[in-house]
Amino acid sequence: MHTAKLKRLLRTINDEDASKRRSAAEALAEGDERAIYPLIKALRDENLGVQDAAMHSLMEIKGETTAYMILPLLRENSFLRNTALVILREMGEIAVPLLYILLNDKDDDVRKFALDIINDVGYCNYPEKLVEMLTGDSNANVRAAAAKALGTLQYRKAIPQLIKALDDDEWVCFSAIEALTGLNDERSINSIITLLKSPSEAIRFAAIEALGGIASPEAAQYLTGHLSEAEGFEKLAAIKSLALIGSFPDVPGMEDALIDMLKDEDWEDKFIAVKGLAALKSGKAIYHMVDAAGSLDLSDPENEDKLYALKEAIRSIGCNNLLIDLLNDSSIKYRGKSVAIEIIGELKCAEAVPALIKLLKSEYRDVRRSSVKSLGEIDDDQARESLMDAIYDHDSHVRKTAVAALGRIGEAAAFEPLIKLLHDEKYNDVIDEFINSLLSINSREFISRLDEFNADIREIASRYASNSTSEVSC
Repeated sequence: MHTAKLKRLLRTINDEDASKRRSAAEALAEGDERAIYPLIKALRDENLGVQDAAMHSLMEIKGETTAYMILPLLRENSFLRNTALVILREMGEIAVPLLYILLNDKDDDVRKFALDIINDVGYCNYPEKLVEMLTGDSNANVRAAAAKALGTLQYRKAIPQLIKALDDDEWVCFSAIEALTGLNDERSINSIITLLKSPSEAIRFAAIEALGGIASPEAAQYLTGHLSEAEGFEKLAAIKSLALIGSFPDVPGMEDALIDMLKDEDWEDKFIAVKGLAALKSGKAIYHMVDAAGSLDLSDPENEDKLYALKEAIRSIGCNNLLIDLLNDSSIKYRGKSVAIEIIGELKCAEAVPALIKLLKSEYRDVRRSSVKSLGEIDDDQARESLMDAIYDHDSHVRKTAVAALGRIGEAAAFEPLIKLLHDEKYNDVIDEFINSLLSINSREFISRLDEFNADIREIASRYASNSTSEVSC
């Protein structure tokens, strides 16, 4: 920035007009070290806009000088202190070497602030000093901040000291547990396991989460044993941790707890529950999984993975009466019912045919269409008869699905009805399906009777017949 402009801005930042002061503070972002002190003074301005502009400009003038001049603000009132923390974090690694001296400060808060900045920046070129503070600082909050920072820095040499810190004050213990979880070292498992017997519910909860994060088979054994003693949120936490390890023991209360998780609004918990219920082959959970599938808004792309997880879990449990009974359950949303119908077809549940036939009279098109598709996949005598009826459905989507199913199974008895209906079909996509199915059932007979149809149908049929012959010859 030109010297004349800089001098003008430095005068304007003291103007009586707050808007001019703010504009000057903003423009000084392009200044050099001469702008730092005036901007620091502007942090005390009575106008919030000037304060904010000064803060952002100081962030732009990155450098060791800026960081050094900001450090004294850590001893000021809460606003200036918090502003200084924001600026120093923005400085990143530049500020870290200057923080070392603050780690020996007499003020507990200043030492903690320095550690918090190191943690947020995620860099430190003197980690051994942090270990020293973890083991020897007189203030529990400082020791906790040191533990947290060592975990963030992934300083594995500190693992023995972090394990020892599990016996420290509760807040230090929390931070040590968090750090050890991030370091993911099995050497800490036995010490964390002992915390399951802690009189503090909060410590037990943290230990349970840590064992799931470290994800050791040995941890799964102790978590399973702890399930019988745990209650409420603690029990839920143990189940989540077991899920992270990939263990779903069939112990009393596990199935019901997972079903409760499935009913929760949090999809992170739902995914865990779905995985566990599938592993347990839980018939009791089928209703709730189908209901959850029915509640999804499929216009949202983010719900595709959720629907896939639910369907896979239901499929893995297999065909059973609990799944089939849902076809007659009026409390299931029609979208959920369509999911159940689709899965029943994929599993080829012959026992479900009577219920599927009944659903062909549903008022919901998607339910009728799904039922037709599943009847086609099951393919028994009763199903074929119902498919023959479904080609007369008033809805073109249902008719199309029924026609496709009959063509896929090659139902000879459907040939003449399909020929007759093709004459009157109005929708091109359904006409295409009629032609494909007739070619699949008896291509020679259909081609020989093309003269019965109008020119458009003859042209389409000839094209499909040609493609079909080409594919066969290949």
